[in-house]
Amino acid sequence: MYLAFAIAILVCISASTAFASVLQTNSSYAQHKVSSGKFPIHSACMMPPQGHLIKIGIAGAEEMPQESNTWAEALEAVVESHLKDRGISVTSATNPLSSGASEDEIKGVISQVQQKFKTVSVLMYKKPRNIAKAAYTLGDQVGMLPCSENSDILVFVHGRGQVITGARSAMTAAIGGPADVANLFVTLADAKTGEILDLIQLYPDGDFLLVPDVCFGPGLDIELLDMNIGSIPKKAKKATKSEP
Repeated sequence: MYLAFAIAILVCISASTAFASVLQTNSSYAQHKVSSGKFPIHSACMMPPQGHLIKIGIAGAEEMPQESNTWAEALEAVVESHLKDRGISVTSATNPLSSGASEDEIKGVISQVQQKFKTVSVLMYKKPRNIAKAAYTLGDQVGMLPCSENSDILVFVHGRGQVITGARSAMTAAIGGPADVANLFVTLADAKTGEILDLIQLYPDGDFLLVPDVCFGPGLDIELLDMNIGSIPKKAKKATKSEP
């Protein structure tokens, strides 16, 4: 029993270490044509958000599917709100608009695009600097989305996090181990060609489940400001921030 208990602890610590190793400080990897304004962004299509939470207890880690979905929706709301603050009009990828496409047809296209994004993101998260070289694309199948015609970009919101149970937290305080951690990935892709234009990585400071906007919002604002997207000029935004 003691051996099993010790192994469980090591597994939890290993899982935490593996997760923490991919965490980074807030950063953005944008193509120059975006940050320079040569590719103006004034409209966005929000793809269905993705959230992945695991709970780590004394016995090990387990998935949190219901909490993951709720958190994903909250993250989407945060990103959408801050894009709108930059003067960017936002619509949903599930909106048929005037296309006449059925709900099933739209779901089918979204599924294809999401699957392609899943494949591309594996390498993109490891080597985000290659975004500047236009190394990643989702293909022109994104043009089949009804929102693509009237949008400059597609927005993918992907959150990953781990939470620690009370019992495990008490053990961590005594002997060390995993902690509550998360990251938020916001990826922007050309709505017509599928080319990945930017990846924003955010690391929260606080309760990322209870107050996601407080944890991620300020960092997101900084990255969007540096990208200089939307209808609010960068200089004007800075001047506004400096006012008392």
